[in-house]
Amino acid sequence: MQPQPPQPYAPVILKLLQGVLYSDDPHWERLQSYLTPIKEYFGKIGLQVQNYETEGFAYLEQPDPDPEERTEPLPRLTARRQLSFKVTVLCVLLREQLRQFDSSDATGRLVLGIEKLRDLLQPHLPEGNNEEKFRREVDSLANQVVGLGFLRRLSGEDENYEIRPILKAKIDAEMLELLKKKLDAYANSPTP
Repeated sequence: MQPQPPQPYAPVILKLLQGVLYSDDPHWERLQSYLTPIKEYFGKIGLQVQNYETEGFAYLEQPDPDPEERTEPLPRLTARRQLSFKVTVLCVLLREQLRQFDSSDATGRLVLGIEKLRDLLQPHLPEGNNEEKFRREVDSLANQVVGLGFLRRLSGEDENYEIRPILKAKIDAEMLELLKKKLDAYANSPTP
């Protein structure tokens, strides 16, 4: 028996299974053209396509099981990771930078240098007397956030990072305000 030829949107399905699909990807237009059958395909296996066409990205999401349903919950496609406090702080600071960028009249993408990241983190991660240790820690945190897909190191520019728009979907405006309040409360709490 001959295998069936793949659907014309098969490359998009594979790209979405790999991670976030951005508008600069050659498969972006195909996603927009075949969005309905792609959503139907993933819906059959319990996944949702989150398509932010105006923002220029799309990704898969696996909704939490409904506790009212009496069906067997599906295994998780991807493991959920709890972020460390310091990574969370950096993500909140980056999301705030993205919010400010979006509310300005600026266009294009938001790029920050490593020194700007250090300036943002300095009040939250006091360097103490060891500036070199602080610099290494910020470099490490930036690399961790790159690994999460929220930052992208610009090729040929090791010191510059693009904040990826997927961060808006992962930390929406409501969650951003909640996290900022928690960080402020933590910063203002007395140390033991």
